[in-house]
Amino acid sequence: MKPVTRRFSLSMIAGAAAASTLRGSAASNDLADPALAAIAKHRQASADHLSSIYAVDDTHPRTDERYDAEDHNEACCVAAWDAAWDLATTIPTTLAGVAAVLRYANECEDHGEEWPDTDAIGRDGWHYQLRQSAARALEALQGMV
Repeated sequence: MKPVTRRFSLSMIAGAAAASTLRGSAASNDLADPALAAIAKHRQASADHLSSIYAVDDTHPRTDERYDAEDHNEACCVAAWDAAWDLATTIPTTLAGVAAVLRYANECEDHGEEWPDTDAIGRDGWHYQLRQSAARALEALQGMV
């Protein structure tokens, strides 16, 4: 995960300001896309989970500190899993949101991360839910055109 830099933040603000002047302010609708919030939530949950793994590694076995770190790690793992499911089941409201979710899923896999229930075939699988959400989004967007 890349840290948010000052330059990146300023470019996002400038881009949002410029986009809001566009006719119909379609770009500002991109900013409200719930899929982008789901991506941000998953990024943070994954970062927290990774940090909690390091915290466990930095403690001595069979100590209260280790048990506390392991409990925190478990909570972070569950939060990351929940955020992954939220991402898969959130229906984007813009084409940019659909593209962002699909790219983000590939980015995570390119870095060796796993999604929950990726070995499940059919409706119970994470990838199935992701594709279903993308299809629903595209159908809804097609109706808007």
